[in-house]
Amino acid sequence: MFLYKKCEVCGNNINKLQSIWNIYTLKIGETLHCSHCGTYYQTNKTIQAFASFYVNLGLGIILWLILGICINVCIHTLDISINKNISLILSLVLSFVLLGCINCIIACVIPLHKTQTPKEKRKKPLLYWLCLGLLAIVLIVFVVGFLGVTL
Repeated sequence: MFLYKKCEVCGNNINKLQSIWNIYTLKIGETLHCSHCGTYYQTNKTIQAFASFYVNLGLGIILWLILGICINVCIHTLDISINKNISLILSLVLSFVLLGCINCIIACVIPLHKTQTPKEKRKKPLLYWLCLGLLAIVLIVFVVGFLGVTL
C-alpha cells in the first residue's frame, strides 16, 4: 500500500503515481488530489526545500555520473569482456535505472499532509525548453562522439 495515500477526510485511497512524473516531482511540491472529496495533499516545506536544493544544483546528474563510473569500474574489476565504450554506456544506463528505482522508493515513502487548494501552475518559459533541448543535443553529440560514430 505504499503507492496509495489514504485520504484523511473521506478514507479514499489516492494513487501517488497519478502521473508517472510524480516519481520525481512529488518531493518538490507536486500536489495530490483526492477525486472523491477534493482534498489536496503535499509534502512539508522542509522536504521541499531539501529536494529543491538537490534538483536546482543538479546533484542528481552528478550522482548519476558518479554511480555510472562506479558501476563501470565494477564491470572492469569483474573482468567482463565488453568494449570499453559499450561498458560505459551500459553502466550509465544501469545507474539511471537504479536512480529511477531509488526515486520511486522515495515517492512511495514520502509523507504527505493536507494542504490548501494549489494556485494555478505557471508554464515554463520558452527559454527553459530551448536550454533543455540544447542540453539534449549536446549530450547526444557527446555520446555519438564518444562511441566514434562517423558520418
